[in-house]
Amino acid sequence: MTTPAAPRPRWIDFLPAISLALVVAGLIWTGGGYSGQVKDNTRRIEQLESDARTDAKTRTEMLQQLDLRLARIEVKLEMMAPEKDKAP
Repeated sequence: MTTPAAPRPRWIDFLPAISLALVVAGLIWTGGGYSGQVKDNTRRIEQLESDARTDAKTRTEMLQQLDLRLARIEVKLEMMAPEKDKAP
């Protein structure tokens, strides 16, 4: 008397479909990670560009204020120093 072989488990028939589903899920998860990283990098780049524009405006304003201050100092010095054209 031979014992009959044990029947094959049913889930083995679905193994290729399960494997495909896991691979697709992994690809989607990885793609989402890359997408999030791209969004984060884009946000950082935009912030750096905004800071650079703000710094350029601030630098221009500081130079204009410095020019005004130097002009006032020059006027004061001209008023304090005697003119060289008037010789006695």
